[in-house]
Amino acid sequence: MTERPRAGRVLSAVAFLVLGGGTVMLLPDDRPAPASAAASPSPADIGFAQDMVVHHQQAVTMAQAVRGRTSPQVAQLALSIELNQTREIGHMQGWLALWRAPQVPSGPPMTWMRDGHHGHGNGEMPGMASQQEIASLGEATGRRLDIRFLELMIRHHEGAIPMAAAAVARAAVPHVRATATLMISDQRKETAVMTGLLAALRGSPPGNGRG
Repeated sequence: MTERPRAGRVLSAVAFLVLGGGTVMLLPDDRPAPASAAASPSPADIGFAQDMVVHHQQAVTMAQAVRGRTSPQVAQLALSIELNQTREIGHMQGWLALWRAPQVPSGPPMTWMRDGHHGHGNGEMPGMASQQEIASLGEATGRRLDIRFLELMIRHHEGAIPMAAAAVARAAVPHVRATATLMISDQRKETAVMTGLLAALRGSPPGNGRG
């Protein structure tokens, strides 16, 4: 069995959940109105927005790094991630502007989680790729590029979920909690697609498909 049919079947099996029958996944139109984010924020609201902008920006960078170089299935998923997370970055930067808060934290990241029980409150942002790992996306080709991108992006998404879960539990602004909840759902769906594609690619002999 070649790589392309296996990966294609995996994507098709979940397309109705994530990719909308072949189109990239966009944020639903019924999300809470951004104006509700003007309510008085807590340190958790501000810290979550600041840190998640940075986290999302790296995901966008990784998606852009593989543009035009991956298999069609991975390319479609990477485009979906780029569009969704670019849009969410705009929302979060808008919140910070409404709150008259700095766009970037003045100290180490993740301090807004430090006094809770969610972990990761140690100044390290979970799931982030190193500069060397991002550079590896520029060096890899073919099937190895697909696999490396999926590995890094799965880890990146899995790191974002506890950040969003902490915002759901601790944010004061209802819109921030609602957006964080939807972010968890979106990233879990994308992770499911990527996990299936990665399993199909790893199960294909290196000589098949894209090499």
